[in-house]
Amino acid sequence: MEAAQRFLLKLEEALQDPDPRLRDYFVKKLQAILDELHRRLNHEAGGELVGNLIRLYAWWGCEIAGAAAQGDAPRLRRVCSQMDGIRQAWEKVLFRGEGMSEAPSIYL
Repeated sequence: MEAAQRFLLKLEEALQDPDPRLRDYFVKKLQAILDELHRRLNHEAGGELVGNLIRLYAWWGCEIAGAAAQGDAPRLRRVCSQMDGIRQAWEKVLFRGEGMSEAPSIYL
């Protein structure tokens, strides 16, 4: 999620560049991250949470592509803010969970 947030900032900077290839590059990077987040979900046991995250990741992908196409930096900032909220929630669950003495090596 942190990598996605960094790429969103880079994409926002790229909106100022008249060459669309840079924007396209960052949109593709972000979509690859969203695809990986989707792939890592536990689809077998995740239930409603997984369904909600799948819809959220898809919506973020649409928002990112639309914002890049329209040069809409505030839209990218909203997605980044939402990602930050999700990232912080995951960190709270994973790093401060009952009985956890250290952070796991891999987390969403």
